[in-house]
Amino acid sequence: MFLNKELGGNFERLIFACLQGLEEGFDPGYHNESLVNTDVASFHQMGKGKFGTDEAGLFKLLCTRPSEHLKKVNLAYAEKHNVTLFKVMEDELGGQCRDATLFLVGMKLKPYETVAKLIKKACQGIGTNELLLSSTIIRYQLCLKKVMEAYEELYGQKLQDTIKKEVGGDFQRLLKELCDAAV
Repeated sequence: MFLNKELGGNFERLIFACLQGLEEGFDPGYHNESLVNTDVASFHQMGKGKFGTDEAGLFKLLCTRPSEHLKKVNLAYAEKHNVTLFKVMEDELGGQCRDATLFLVGMKLKPYETVAKLIKKACQGIGTNELLLSSTIIRYQLCLKKVMEAYEELYGQKLQDTIKKEVGGDFQRLLKELCDAAV
C-alpha cells in the first residue's frame, strides 16, 4: 500500500512487475530460437513498431524472461532492426521509468558493466554520492570481483584508485577493504 501512494504511471507498473518476481528459469527447450523470434516481434510491436508504446507489455517481457534468453533476443533484435533493446527502451520511455528500465535491461544483459557504471555515477561531478557508492559496493559484494574487472575495462583505472581519490579516512579504508576482500 505504501508504494501505491509513492508511485504512479509507468514507473509504478515497472516497479510492480519487478516486485512480482516472476522471472522464468532458463529452459533451453522452451527458450529456443522460435521464442527468440516471437519475442523480437513482440518487443518491436510494443515499441518502435507502432504509434504509442505498450509499456506494460515491455515490462512483462523484461521481467519474466531470463537473462540467457534476453541476451539472444537482444542480438536477434539488433540484427533485424539495427538497434538494441537498450536503445529501444531509451527512446520509448522517459524520466525515472526510463532510468529504471535501462538499469533492468543492463542488469539482464551486462550486469557487471551496469554495476560498474552505477559506481562511476556515484563518483561523478562535484562531491561523491557516498551513500550510492557504499550501498552499491556492499549490495554487489558477491560479484564485486567481476564488477571491478568491468570497471577497470570501462574506465582504465582500478576501482580502489577511484575510491582513494573520492573518499578519505576510515570510510576509504572500509571501502578499499571490501574491494580487496573480493579479489
